[in-house]
Amino acid sequence: MYNHLAHFVNKKFGIDAHYFIKGGFWLTVTQVITVALGVITTALFAHFLSENEYGTYRYLIGLAALFSAFSLTGIGQSILQTAAKKYHSFYSETLGLNYLFNTGVIFMSISGSIYYWTHGNLTLSLGCLITALLQPISNVFQYTPSYLQGDGKFRESTIMQGARTVLTSVGSVVVLLITKNILVLFFTYLLITALVNVFTHFLYRPKSAAATPPDILKKYITYAKNSSLRNVISSLASRADAIIIFTQLGAAQLALYTIVLIIPEQIKGSVKNFASLLLPKYAKHENHSHILAGIPRRSLQLFIVLSIATVTYILIVPFVYQLLFPKYPSAIFLSQLLALSFPAMISILPVSFLQSQLKEKDLYKSQTLEAIVTVTSSLVLTIHFGVIGAVLAKVATRYLTSIYYFILIYKKSKTLS
Repeated sequence: MYNHLAHFVNKKFGIDAHYFIKGGFWLTVTQVITVALGVITTALFAHFLSENEYGTYRYLIGLAALFSAFSLTGIGQSILQTAAKKYHSFYSETLGLNYLFNTGVIFMSISGSIYYWTHGNLTLSLGCLITALLQPISNVFQYTPSYLQGDGKFRESTIMQGARTVLTSVGSVVVLLITKNILVLFFTYLLITALVNVFTHFLYRPKSAAATPPDILKKYITYAKNSSLRNVISSLASRADAIIIFTQLGAAQLALYTIVLIIPEQIKGSVKNFASLLLPKYAKHENHSHILAGIPRRSLQLFIVLSIATVTYILIVPFVYQLLFPKYPSAIFLSQLLALSFPAMISILPVSFLQSQLKEKDLYKSQTLEAIVTVTSSLVLTIHFGVIGAVLAKVATRYLTSIYYFILIYKKSKTLS
């Protein structure tokens, strides 16, 4: 049955079906676990915490993610691509460098703690100190899935990420049932994440392999550093909406915005998982024109799938939100509105091509443009229209940046033809 299906897909669509069905199955399992537990955990937190408490908790998690941007975040892409090329030692060889770059997280977290202390917010100040203590540990050891996916070990990656999600979610919920203290909940979340990342690193890291050739090592470390610099820009932009809402509208409105995003962002994560399959394939390809020639057809196919997903989501989301988030009825329409951005996620195809071929200049330009559009639209629309403005800004940004990526790819295909 499996072989017949793979043969049909390969013949009908010209896709390496064995690879994508095998990898896609395990990535789908991972995402189903992540989505289910993420939504359930969010529903429980939204139920047991007040809007202000939950908004503050989510703001602390957002700050931890924001401060993490000042580490070597681009190393994940390099690990994935080198693993795909069978340079297994790269993962271990870059751990020391990763440690060093996480001093940026510590510095930013302590700076944030001092800022909030001087402004009289003890909760956020202590939360930043907790971030300085635990977030660097999580960051250093979080890239085991990148190594496993690059090496084609999707089953192992699924097991590991599933275990991470289960332990983090269950641990957080257990503590939630004991205490509603925001700092204790935040500490628990970061602590469990750090411990699981360390354990899975020692469980799945490559045991022994030949040293990475110096030129390859230098090439992908340089790429990681450049990617990390780009990610600072992208992370600041992607967190701008939450920061603007929290500071301008308050914690309760951030809680609402978090509920609006929870399921659409999980769906976005599912689509981004597809890039984990694309990157190893694209990275092995030396014929750029062959990849570029296939992007328009694949984009149309993905656009149709995502459009169907959009309609389906809009129809079923009222029932889901009424069941899980009865305290947030206004989140239903806003989440449906955000779902209109799903088709724009076809941009993962040109983005994956640019990443796999290490197109640094193009990536800098596109991500800087995306950051400018994101921050500007979020600031203007959120201040004038509130949470609905933040949602509209996200939808508009995704379509504008998607159009830009395809124009860029079109120009490159003309250059090579």
